[in-house]
Amino acid sequence: MLTKEETEHATRVLGREPNRTELAMLDVLWSEHCSYKSSKRWFHLFKTDGERVFLGIGEGAGLVDLGDGVLLGVAMESHNHPSQVDPYNGAATGVGGIIRDVISQGCKAVGLMNCLRFGPPTRPHNAHLLEQVVRGISDYGNSVGIPMVGGEIEFDDSYDYNCLVNVVCIGVATADRIVRSSARTPGHSLVLFGSTTGRDGIAGVSFASETFSDTEEEDRGAVQIGDPLAKKVLIDALEELLDEHLLDGLQDLGGGGLTSAAGEMASRGGTGVNIDLGTVPLREEDMQPWEIIVSESQERMLAVVAPEKVERVLEVLAQNEVPHAVIGRVTDDGYYTAVMDGEVCARLPVSLLVDGFPEPKRVEQALPVESTSLAWVRGPDDYAATVKQLLGSLNICDRSWVYSQYDQHVQANTVVDIGENAGVLEFPRGKLVAFTSDCNSFWCLLDPKSGAANSACEALRNLVSMGAEPILIADCLNFGNPEHPESYAQFVEAVRGLGQFSHDFDIPVVGGNVSLYNESVVEGRTFRINPTPQIMMAGLFPAESRPVRRTLCTPWANLFLVGRTHRELNGSEFQRLTLGHVTGLPPRYQPDDEKRTMRAMLEAHAAGLIRSCNNVGRGGLAVALMKMVLSGEYGFKVKLEDIPGTATSPTEILFSETPSRYIAEVTESNQPQFFEIMRRHKVPVAELGLTTQDAVADFGLFSLTISEAREAYSHVFERYLD
Repeated sequence: MLTKEETEHATRVLGREPNRTELAMLDVLWSEHCSYKSSKRWFHLFKTDGERVFLGIGEGAGLVDLGDGVLLGVAMESHNHPSQVDPYNGAATGVGGIIRDVISQGCKAVGLMNCLRFGPPTRPHNAHLLEQVVRGISDYGNSVGIPMVGGEIEFDDSYDYNCLVNVVCIGVATADRIVRSSARTPGHSLVLFGSTTGRDGIAGVSFASETFSDTEEEDRGAVQIGDPLAKKVLIDALEELLDEHLLDGLQDLGGGGLTSAAGEMASRGGTGVNIDLGTVPLREEDMQPWEIIVSESQERMLAVVAPEKVERVLEVLAQNEVPHAVIGRVTDDGYYTAVMDGEVCARLPVSLLVDGFPEPKRVEQALPVESTSLAWVRGPDDYAATVKQLLGSLNICDRSWVYSQYDQHVQANTVVDIGENAGVLEFPRGKLVAFTSDCNSFWCLLDPKSGAANSACEALRNLVSMGAEPILIADCLNFGNPEHPESYAQFVEAVRGLGQFSHDFDIPVVGGNVSLYNESVVEGRTFRINPTPQIMMAGLFPAESRPVRRTLCTPWANLFLVGRTHRELNGSEFQRLTLGHVTGLPPRYQPDDEKRTMRAMLEAHAAGLIRSCNNVGRGGLAVALMKMVLSGEYGFKVKLEDIPGTATSPTEILFSETPSRYIAEVTESNQPQFFEIMRRHKVPVAELGLTTQDAVADFGLFSLTISEAREAYSHVFERYLD
């Protein structure tokens, strides 16, 4: 809801009190979700330019140039509050909304990703949320025929009352099909097409910009209802409109509905709009002007059309049986004017509506400095049992229960399925692109700046381990209430960390979203999520190369650990399972080490020297090695000696989560060139041991069979779900 200060500001600017319709319009566009009023002041910290950037932050989707006339589009969005209240529809409409963001830019949607956070499914309500969110994503994505290519899932008590559903859509386009989300030419018509308008989703963005209370059932009316079959028809009609170059501007109707779509297009174009709400196709009777103009009913688009093309646009829409209407026109007066039954029901300066809010004061509280102490560390009595416990952890275990419900091959362009370090799609002209996402919220809780940067490093290593060079970042920044100084400090520090990473590695941020107010007040107590700056990254493979998988390929090859291992167990999954929580200073962000290992590994991949590869991440070396054998037929025999770095004990070597490390399988004939590359880049390498024909993971100090490891790793989710 508008604050008293905001209402008074609007009254001063207008010279009168806003009426009900105008207050509703200001409420949605001045909401945190639409205005970014607490966050956009920090976006200058991101690197947003680059030689590949075709279209950056500020449009429906970011676009990067893959070469040879091929553009890759990407958009990332949150649907957190709706998914907590109505998990099936909340998740489904999140997918529908992000698809519209990409296709509204002129792209064909070719891939989806989802990044999820829940409280532990040991609690029935969390299990219910998990089941329904996954079903909503699956039903919608499968119905519209777009493959799921990747994602991530993490569990923690902090998400008990605020689950997170972040979604990504990937598209492909050529420059001649790109449509901007702006209304630049007075006299052009505004054509609304897609589903009809109802009362579902009214004030959805305002709902998403508040903390939860005990009365979440009352918020269900703010959740939109998706229709994937209507979306498929909409996509087909839009393809025809784009093929014939009939549109001068295009915007989807997502958060804020018609208010946001028309207002933002006018703002970008430096124009105004005049809209007749009486012409909007409705599916409910007696809708009031304020309801029509802020409704967030799904599967709708708003197009700007030149006068000479209107007849053909309407003909295409009619042929595809898509509801549509000419609802207004672009003006040159800089006002958003809405009329109904011949009477003006709203008239607001576009500049006031879109970004004329009074900037709220926000305060950063100094965050506590964590300790580097490892006094809590005790070597396990049974290392094999500890490795199995890690493999069975909810934050490491097999995710196939989730991704097996998604269609991964529907467009026949999927090269690598979900389950590897990254999913891979084939784009036109034989271009292969890998997609991954990551965020270690435990690191971000202990040190938001370093945690965000290292989460980006983890995503980077997922791509590099397969041989892909990172080319773009999209993010979804999920945090608590920005009005609380500690929560706001977590947000700002995380942005600083991700911004520093983007400059350190020269990888542009081309799109994203901010989701704040992920807090709940339950029985008088406040619960806030872990800081969760979710990072999606894409990487391009060199021409003629193929992705390198992580499963061991051949017996009697050598396994090498690339990079240094330090005594970095604070914030680790080993610590969380040992103590029941995380504490202390997590792994340091070390961009120089990360860059050296990245460049060395990419050069070794380009030379075809590596048979299989895995990045060392959550769970440390032990888990990284085990993931290389869980889906294959070979085992390994390694020794935990002469490991570069400060880690000395088996516990430190096995479970440290130091970044900047990879495991590479290299045959004997390729080793001289491999060593030369590492030496030239000043990257330390340790020979761990050999791959073997025996289905045994032999760590020297202990061993376990691959079959017992698979038993620990598999079917963990199913224990808690119907």
